[in-house]
Amino acid sequence: MTADARPVPSAQLTELLASALLDEELCDRLFADPERVAREFDLPREEVQALYLIDRGKFGQAVARLRWG
Repeated sequence: MTADARPVPSAQLTELLASALLDEELCDRLFADPERVAREFDLPREEVQALYLIDRGKFGQAVARLRWG
């Protein structure tokens, strides 16, 4: 694996993030209690830790781009 290689996200993580981009309530819950939401989506342990690395501001910018182009 090269230094630039990143692990492939699980289907559960992809579903969670896609859902959170479109669902404001889920997004709020994700940032308020990542552990609980991770359990709801049955995320592997290493991906639960990755949720804490998501920058809420950048996530919000992604949401705005999706909604307004």
